Amino acid sequence: MLVGVAKDCSSVGEAALNHGDLVEQVVDELVAAVSAKEGISFPPGTMERLAAYTKVVSTFPAAVKEFEWRNSYFYNLGDEACPKHNSLLRECESNGKLSFKLP
Repeated sequence: MLVGVAKDCSSVGEAALNHGDLVEQVVDELVAAVSAKEGISFPPGTMERLAAYTKVVSTFPAAVKEFEWRNSYFYNLGDEACPKHNSLLRECESNGKLSFKLP
């Protein structure tokens, strides 16, 4: 989870607990970006469903991995569409928290 890595959290649950507002901001940003790009809409309750899933995986390590399949779509939408997401990725890269280089 990007927010967890950026904020030095050891687990997904810690990120949700200590940085829930930022997690929600990033999710809202990504939902809006995908909706605009793909012309789709997400049903109400998207954040609530993701929060419920976070509780299930709360002990999973906070990590940014498999960039190509997880974050690259959003990163490639650009800073106008995903400013918080992309800023957090660049912050993680500049702080040596990624095992790969951003394009």
